Amino acid sequence: MDKSILEVVHKGAKDLHNVGLMDEITLREFDALCLPPIKTYSASQIKKIRHKCKASQAVFAAYLNTSPSTI
Repeated sequence: MDKSILEVVHKGAKDLHNVGLMDEITLREFDALCLPPIKTYSASQIKKIRHKCKASQAVFAAYLNTSPSTI
């Protein structure tokens, strides 16, 4: 089996919603549970990524929809 148990359960939840056996709120809860973990980056890793992309801090911040001071 190539899929994780969470992926299988999530697909089952979507199928139940599609046939009307699960409401939208419950499906959203399943969606939230199935989000991938957020990877954290150090300041030096972010700087390396920014330099690799040849982007200024302001441009990189715009890519990420955040402020330059965050970058």
